[in-house]
Amino acid sequence: MRLLPIAFAALLSVTSFDATSQAPYPSRPITLINPSAAGGTNEIMKAVVFDRLAVALGVPIVMESRGGGGAGGTIGAALAAQAAPDGYTLLLAGASVLSTNPATHKALAYDPVRDFTPIVMLTDAKMGLVVTKSVQANNAREFVAEARARAGKFDYGSYGQGTTSFFAFETFKTIADVDAVHVPYRGGGPLLVAMLGGQVQASMDFVTAVRSYHQAGTLRVLGVASAQRSPILPDVPTLTEQGFPVVANGVQVLVAPAGLPPEIADRLNVEVNKILAMPEVRQRFAEIGYDIRGGTRAQAAEHVVTELAKLKALVQKIGLELQ
Repeated sequence: MRLLPIAFAALLSVTSFDATSQAPYPSRPITLINPSAAGGTNEIMKAVVFDRLAVALGVPIVMESRGGGGAGGTIGAALAAQAAPDGYTLLLAGASVLSTNPATHKALAYDPVRDFTPIVMLTDAKMGLVVTKSVQANNAREFVAEARARAGKFDYGSYGQGTTSFFAFETFKTIADVDAVHVPYRGGGPLLVAMLGGQVQASMDFVTAVRSYHQAGTLRVLGVASAQRSPILPDVPTLTEQGFPVVANGVQVLVAPAGLPPEIADRLNVEVNKILAMPEVRQRFAEIGYDIRGGTRAQAAEHVVTELAKLKALVQKIGLELQ
């Protein structure tokens, strides 16, 4: 019996040693998973935001691209979901990861709500209603009238069924009560080629992708699908201003595996918000047509839940068959 106090004291000593011997976060490099193919706007995100975050945290942040294969980001997302929730694996999660794929697939290797800890919203890429020269309309209201007059003979293109551009136009169709035949393409590049060639009359595309064509007059943006106008096309009114409340933005959210300790999530949220508030960061994103989002962890979590619910409801409304 006399040995019990000694053993208990020894156990306390070991426990205390283990707790104090753990290195503070972060103490080693952080992996940032890019669920898209190497290159593109996520590389800009890495250079503008996460290189600064690496300095603030005092450790390297290495981007690992896990896209390609037409998987729409699901490979990288599944990898992140299965990682340890220790703050050393982060994921750049866009709409394809958090809403479009989960809303259109019967089963994925991850659940966007259950398997991730939302940390902070990063940026917002606005989409717009884009038309070709064959369309006579000069604004969204005229476009709706023209599309109704040509019901069943009006085509719109997208990046593919179930993609962000598809859902954006389908949302517009339901709100504006217009009929248009969907023509899917394999990504933004082929869609632009089809638009420029007059193969389809309209699309919903990112303003950043069509700005130069709009300015040259080869394509026209009739309205921006956002609550605010685009900083790179300030003279183009929103669809909401024109009577069609369509909001279809490409929001990037920084997430981590579910179970991330709150103190780590809070620190990352605070540090990223500081970076997003820097004038040079805001200027860089404004130059490429991105809006800064930022905000609290709760706001990021609410965005994930509401966007997924909105798309699931749209899928049911239009009768889209799940993959």
